[in-house]
Amino acid sequence: MNVQAKALATVVVSALLLAPSLALAKGGPPAPASLATADGLLDHPRDLARFLRLTPDQVKQLMGFYQTLEAAVQPLRDARPALCTQLRTDLGAATPDPNAVGADTISLFDNKQQIRAAREAFDTSFSAILNPDQLARWDALKHLVNFLNGPGVDVIGDCPPAS
Repeated sequence: MNVQAKALATVVVSALLLAPSLALAKGGPPAPASLATADGLLDHPRDLARFLRLTPDQVKQLMGFYQTLEAAVQPLRDARPALCTQLRTDLGAATPDPNAVGADTISLFDNKQQIRAAREAFDTSFSAILNPDQLARWDALKHLVNFLNGPGVDVIGDCPPAS
């Protein structure tokens, strides 16, 4: 395959990966998680504790695990808009540089994988303190919200709408 064909293939693949996020972005930002939803429970550890019927000791442990998770994930969330902007900029160039687009895509993928690793560490620690009934409820909740996969359905995930 020649260099031009490789460049074209890289741009096409990157555009295909970006398309679902751009379509989502046209619909506006996602609504904030509500306590009335399964997803909302994950952002409110005290409500999660009530849902799972945790003991006071388990609540204390959950709060520690949650603080650790947030400390690990928040900088990654904060970095995402700049990563998304860079990819959009590189894709929007008159002649997109496949190396830049590829590097941007890999940066976004790595960001998502780091979030996933933090969630998996939280899940491992938290699951270890639950009794069988609590664990079954926790596993069902995780499945409902796709907790371990992280945001989005593509490599770009939850990029904010382009301004």
